[in-house]
Amino acid sequence: MREKDVSRLLTDEYAERILVATQDVPRSVQEISDRYDIPIAACYRKIHELESAAFLKVAEIVTTPKGKTMKLYRSLLKSAHLVYEDGVFRVKFEFDVEKDINGKWIELNSANSA
Repeated sequence: MREKDVSRLLTDEYAERILVATQDVPRSVQEISDRYDIPIAACYRKIHELESAAFLKVAEIVTTPKGKTMKLYRSLLKSAHLVYEDGVFRVKFEFDVEKDINGKWIELNSANSA
């Protein structure tokens, strides 16, 4: 995912709610949608985007009392630090797992991320 796409995703209101909802407790899409007032279609779409960007993962798959399987999602993002300095936005992420961008500053508005 390009840097600009990451910055857009993380400043999205629904994506923010999903990351907060799944920070400490794995949750289903339906629970996130109901509890955090996100339309179900938007919730599925943002969860897919967050999962594709590796900010969210399936923590477990459970079986409901009706016999259906349900995915529970958990945020991998521990922290994000945004800095604006000398005309440049930079962000640094810390994750629960090892990633190549862990702890590295990424420029969000450089010429090569436009």
